[in-house]
Amino acid sequence: MRFGPFEVDTRSGELLRQGLRINLQDQPFQALVMLLERSGDVVTRDEFSKALWPGNTFVDFERGLNKAINKVRAALRDKAEKPRYIETLPQRGYRFVAPVERVAAGGDGFRPQHPPQIDSLAVLPLTNLSGDPAQEYFSDGLTEELICAVSRIASLRVISRTSAMSFKGTRKPLADIARELAVDAVVEGSVSRSGDRVRVIAQLILARDDRHIWAGRYERDLGDILHLQADVAQNIATQINKAVDPRRAFPDQSRHINPKAYEAYLKANFFRDKLTPLEMLKSLEFYTRAVDLDPSYARAHGELSMAYFYLGLFGIEPPAVMFSKSRASAVRALELDETVAAAHNALAVVHVFYDWDWVSAEKECRRAVELSPGEPAGYVHLADYLSIRGRHREAIDTFRHVLELDPISRVYIGYFGLLLHRARQYDESIAQCQRALEIDPHYVNAMWFMALSLEQKGDLDGAVERLETAVNLARAPHFLALLGRAYALTGERQVARGVLEEMTALAQRMYVSPFDLAIVHAGLGDLPTAFACFEDAFQQRVFRIIELTLPMFDNLRSDARWQDLARRVGLRD
Repeated sequence: MRFGPFEVDTRSGELLRQGLRINLQDQPFQALVMLLERSGDVVTRDEFSKALWPGNTFVDFERGLNKAINKVRAALRDKAEKPRYIETLPQRGYRFVAPVERVAAGGDGFRPQHPPQIDSLAVLPLTNLSGDPAQEYFSDGLTEELICAVSRIASLRVISRTSAMSFKGTRKPLADIARELAVDAVVEGSVSRSGDRVRVIAQLILARDDRHIWAGRYERDLGDILHLQADVAQNIATQINKAVDPRRAFPDQSRHINPKAYEAYLKANFFRDKLTPLEMLKSLEFYTRAVDLDPSYARAHGELSMAYFYLGLFGIEPPAVMFSKSRASAVRALELDETVAAAHNALAVVHVFYDWDWVSAEKECRRAVELSPGEPAGYVHLADYLSIRGRHREAIDTFRHVLELDPISRVYIGYFGLLLHRARQYDESIAQCQRALEIDPHYVNAMWFMALSLEQKGDLDGAVERLETAVNLARAPHFLALLGRAYALTGERQVARGVLEEMTALAQRMYVSPFDLAIVHAGLGDLPTAFACFEDAFQQRVFRIIELTLPMFDNLRSDARWQDLARRVGLRD
């Protein structure tokens, strides 16, 4: 029998909590079994007496029963004054008040008597019970996989990985976490691994009253991990009375993954999520290893395609080379499985940033959203596409859905600031960037997004301050370019020229985009040189040429050279 995080094995006489044995003496154990077998009903003091203290046994019954129930409550971490499991009925007896699962051997999950109304859910990071911190990638990776699986439940809003993972190791009460994420329920649990065997224990808790709705324990071979994810997700769907759209069914249970490939895939995800250049290179290494070990692993090919894209976007490797590899990996993933959303996202961003194929970009964005409606990534790329195309109201509406799925991600909150900036909603943009910086005061993207809006509002000193901080944290060419432009606008023309000289010297050691040089020249009012640099950027297919429509270039829109560039990139309908 199971309830909450606990399991009672009447054959072995054991009480387990999340797979770990809890010491409980025989008499208290038998009292617990009596309560479980009649959950919801009152077990009288007389019934306890007859069952636990036969007629020929002499004992202080009242004291003995109170002591036994107190030991049960201590084992369950229950309180008499605010019972979660065992309710006292004065002068009568006791009643077990939590839902109880009665499972046949080897079964998983249970149905509560009254399924609650749950429309939103967060899967909290699974606790790593291996005792080995080096296995964190495995518990984190499996958490992400479960989030993806549960996200396929129709009409259920599932908080995405970034916001959920921010609560890793937290001691906050579940009710506070649920309130912060604005969800009805949470899933929590643990994962342990021995060799290629995996055990996952999960429980579904209703946040408003901390009520345990369902619990399940699963053991699988690592190669059958998709079975495990599907079982957990299906049981959660059943317990909260939600239908599953067959077009977005849980992972194909006939698919067996090479265990070593799956492990490499989880390690790749672990490094990818750190979103730094060095860690992104590590993620590429492990995604490559995963597809080498299992060439038919479609999801690994899909994530590999996104890794290539980010390496190009960050300038870690030549963008043209990385975008080409991103396209090839995405195509391979879709040849294996057309439903891999990451591959559609990769094709979408390559179409936007490199091909300037706007029709195909929108098609791929919308397909990714259709395949993974519970994942924010597809909505992010769709909103970005709409924003670049000047469809600002649609972009903002789409991005609000991102923030519903991932409400405390500094990356997404900050990026919303950029979309609002493109829409010329500068006050709202600044407010969103400030929110992102409250979460992470060193988040440089939010700094330069905010600086752009401060500039447009005429607060040039504020813009310079934010950009100087960004440059001090990450002396990247793009931040230098924006700072040089800001100096020029404040009248510090010599300082701006000094920034140009620094960028020219930097170009001897690393790639500096002609688009960045154009930004400074435009700020200095040297439009012939600025447009020459813009033309170089176009010829090199520098992806940031799509930023021509940012408000900082609004004064150039009447120039025939700007209009010609925008037409060739496809930025004007």
